[in-house]
Amino acid sequence: MTLPVVAAALVFWVCVFMVYFTSSGTTPREFFFGRYEAPPHDLGRWQEQGMDTETQLLREERYLLPGGRSSPHLVRQVRYRDPQSRKIVQIGAETRVARPRVGRRS
Repeated sequence: MTLPVVAAALVFWVCVFMVYFTSSGTTPREFFFGRYEAPPHDLGRWQEQGMDTETQLLREERYLLPGGRSSPHLVRQVRYRDPQSRKIVQIGAETRVARPRVGRRS
């Protein structure tokens, strides 16, 4: 007898909290842990980082956001160009960069 009553009470309170979170425009995870930092303003565009001292090639990198704005990480891509011909000579491995969270309940 008590199990159905407890289960109904839990379902009721879960529904109340979900209505609260959706009406405030957040999710429970964002509420308790904070929102992800905004993606970089130059997302997806190659940015020249200067001359690489080891290879004497121009280093360029860009950040991508796989999976949309709620993705917990960015992907950093690096490529190297010849300074004279501007042709791509070498491509670095993709690396995952964790997105930091900004203030809780902001």
